[in-house]
Amino acid sequence: MHRWVFLLLTWLMAALPASATLLAELDTSTPQATVASFRAEARRVEALFLAYRAAPSRATEVALTTALTRAGRELFDLRDTPPVTRIKHGAMAFGLMADILHRLPELDANTPPVDPQATRWAIPGTEIRLVRLPDGPAGRHWVFSAETLTHLPEFRAALGNAPVLAPVTITDWTEFRRNFTGPLLTRLHLASLPGPLQWDLLGSPAWKVLLTALVLAVVASIGFVVLRAARRHAKGMPPWRRHLVMLLVAGLFVLLLDWAYVFITWQIVLVGGISDVGLLFTNFAIYLAAAWAAWSACWLVAEAIIAAPNFPERVYDANLLRLLARVCSLLAAATLIVLGANEAGVPMLGLLAGVSIGGLALALAAQATVENLLGGISIFADRPFRVGDTIAFGTARGVVVSVGPRSSQIRAPDGSVTSVPNADLAKVHVTNLSARDRWIFQHRLRVPREMPAARVEALVEALRARLAAEPLVETAPGWPRVHVAGIGRANLSIQITAQILTQDEAVFLAVQQALILDALQAVEAAQRE
Repeated sequence: MHRWVFLLLTWLMAALPASATLLAELDTSTPQATVASFRAEARRVEALFLAYRAAPSRATEVALTTALTRAGRELFDLRDTPPVTRIKHGAMAFGLMADILHRLPELDANTPPVDPQATRWAIPGTEIRLVRLPDGPAGRHWVFSAETLTHLPEFRAALGNAPVLAPVTITDWTEFRRNFTGPLLTRLHLASLPGPLQWDLLGSPAWKVLLTALVLAVVASIGFVVLRAARRHAKGMPPWRRHLVMLLVAGLFVLLLDWAYVFITWQIVLVGGISDVGLLFTNFAIYLAAAWAAWSACWLVAEAIIAAPNFPERVYDANLLRLLARVCSLLAAATLIVLGANEAGVPMLGLLAGVSIGGLALALAAQATVENLLGGISIFADRPFRVGDTIAFGTARGVVVSVGPRSSQIRAPDGSVTSVPNADLAKVHVTNLSARDRWIFQHRLRVPREMPAARVEALVEALRARLAAEPLVETAPGWPRVHVAGIGRANLSIQITAQILTQDEAVFLAVQQALILDALQAVEAAQRE
């Protein structure tokens, strides 16, 4: 996020009416050239500092920050520094190195050239080392090493009050940066605050730390007050409106936190170790709020489509969209959180991309989850059933309550709910009992073998007439069917087959009961004759 802010302010700087000049490229072809470039750049940055102190404004601050950023990026090895704090670390290293080099003599012009194959070089008589980065032009990009960057405070402390050997105005950059503020706060003369407010807290004045805490507290208070009010007003709203409200709240959090980040970076200008904590916390909070916004946006799209007037009113399609929204929202939020962690210096992208035993174990552990997710997608794609349908699978049956990314919830006839992995449902034969448009009524009656044939024939006709009289019985050609099916030693078998035109099992059972009772009454009447 901070890079976008810097680019925006740089663009604003470019838009200001001023005489544009092209800066000379910093010469880092040899260690001696890098040191000479640093000394020249230090003089230029000092002039920009003095210009800003004389006339604090957005333009002079952006010009100064641009120069410090350029010097830090091109003259120091910041590869191990978290991206979110590189500008700050580069500026801090620049000030410390300027203080040190101002107290050291210029390099002897007769210093022997560096071996072309060398990758490390130290300023004679010091532990200040330069290294050649492999990604420089023709492999000749010399910068101050990361190790030197780490030990700069120690080197500066070792020099103590040693005299400055160069004609400079700023003799203590550390103290200068400690009291430096943006143009808005410069007019308040906060650096002259008395007593405990000037105490040192991890490299920053106490008043800067307290002001940073106040800014973050105000941002958090505003955000949470708006969140509570939004949740209260969102109750009873349609789902898509609730997600829209949450998206707006998340966007507000992003804007507030981004403003806090800009204010802390460009106005308060924290320094020292406390600045890392403030910048890392604020930057990661921005990514968390952005992840929340992405989550809400995915659900908003899904619910808005479902609520559209021309959307098919089928629960099944709505569940498919909600499943996709759940998956997409998780992926979007996780991606932003990983990017935020990577900006903070946690190499999440490298950890995720690395191939290791742990990564292989994670892949194997996630195999079942991925298989179930794909199984759920295949269920929606093939449409064997939808939420609310009664299905039979294996030896079980029940009503589909929901279809999630990992499993489907099936309510058994006894009321219990079973979670069945989607991968299992995708592999077995599933019968959708709710998809049927009819039920088969099929039973056999037994009558005594001694019953006369004429009476048996009359019984068959009576049974067929009673079946045809039921409104839900199919009366197409050949239906219903009633015929003598077999002759036993003691009984005759009469087969009764009919189609009951209903999807509801309860209706079918009621019709079946009524037909069975009618059939029994017909048999009893035939036996009495």
